[in-house]
Amino acid sequence: MSSRRHGPLLLVVDLAAPAALFYGLRAAGTSDVVALLAGAVPALINAGVSIARDRRADLLGTAVVLGLLGSAAVALLGGDARVLLVRGAWVSLPFAGVVLWSLRHPQPLCYVVTRAALPRRAAAMDRLWEISPACRLAWRRITVLWGIVSIIDAVIRIVTAYTLPLDVVPAVDPVITVATVIVLQVPTHLLLLRSGTWRQVFAPRGPDPVLSRPLNGDVGASG
Repeated sequence: MSSRRHGPLLLVVDLAAPAALFYGLRAAGTSDVVALLAGAVPALINAGVSIARDRRADLLGTAVVLGLLGSAAVALLGGDARVLLVRGAWVSLPFAGVVLWSLRHPQPLCYVVTRAALPRRAAAMDRLWEISPACRLAWRRITVLWGIVSIIDAVIRIVTAYTLPLDVVPAVDPVITVATVIVLQVPTHLLLLRSGTWRQVFAPRGPDPVLSRPLNGDVGASG
């Protein structure tokens, strides 16, 4: 993941554009499958532009592309539009598995991704990770939280895709995305605040000078 996938770009390209294309093409008489496939195009273009610009594929962008391509292939072979409606679950479930599996490693995925997205805070994060058990515990709990919520997100998407009218699901899907982000942000910030990580690393005044000093030796070995 990278910081590019926040704010207006996420809302327009990944949420608003697919729904607008779907309903616009449906109004023009296009079939459900074609309209849903067209709705996936903005996300694919966004991922392609990111790869061309950054010379690398971010984790979430790659997952989105693979999910879209996989669901598109199944839908074209089986002709079932609802397979395309659950494409979000094709991303959420593998993502949840990767997140929870990362707990077996010295540094969990949520910590690693946040560190990579905020290079100016990386030294402070490394220092606090090295010296603070509370910091390490907070990031592990955050990672568990993200994994569990991602599983719940996938289940909700599958249920809505197969229970709600087909024309309603594309409008509900962005709502699920926004709700999931909000649900994750609140406890994530609370855990960072309670552990002291937010004050020492992410506060507007900047990281503690002591935490900004480079570490000697391997980072995260004590986690």
